[in-house]
Formats: sequence, structure tokens, C-alpha cells
Amino acid sequence: AIVDARGNRCMLNPGEVVSAYAEGQKVMILGTDGTYTVQKKLYELEEELGERNFVRISKSEIVNVGKIKNLDMSVTGTIKICMKNGYETFVSRRNVSKIKERLLSERSVKNS
Repeated sequence: AIVDARGNRCMLNPGEVVSAYAEGQKVMILGTDGTYTVQKKLYELEEELGERNFVRISKSEIVNVGKIKNLDMSVTGTIKICMKNGYETFVSRRNVSKIKERLLSERSVKNS
């Protein structure tokens, strides 16, 4: 079940999900219109949302590829992801090559 900030149970369309992240023992969803708590583990939510639109950027976070505005690559090799709604997060070093591959494949699909 997905629960909003007021404690109400609700449904959320995967297209409305910007990011899902672990915060302590809870899994939170940052949606286009608010933050929600999910009673699932992050890997379960990741499987449910599917690999097509979502990518794991760290041990504790997945993001909606379609909601990415741009990437800011630093000289130290870290990548800051800026989402279309203004949310910013970072790709862990372990996932940098995976996110680069994913975004390059997305670009080539759009250009073909």
C-alpha cells in the first residue's frame, strides 16, 4: 500500500514516480505531487516498477529515467542527477557506468 503524508492510502501511477529511496527502515516515493511511504522493500518496488523506466543509482535509490532533466558530471567522477521537478541526487560510484550506459541507450533509441 502507498500512504501519503496525511496517512491516507492511495494509488500511484508509475509515471508519477520521480524517485524511490530507502530512508531508515522505510521506503519513500517522491512523486510529482508529494512524498509517499510504501510498505515494500526497495528491491520489491524496483521489480514492480520495472527496468524499462527506472534505474538504480545507489544502494538506496532508484529514479525514473523519464524524469531526468540533466546530469552534472564532476571532475572527481561523481554524477549529480537533476530531475525535472528540481530534486537533485547523486549516482554512487558503483553505478556510474550503469547509468551512463542506460542513458546512452535511451538516447540512441530516441534518435532511431
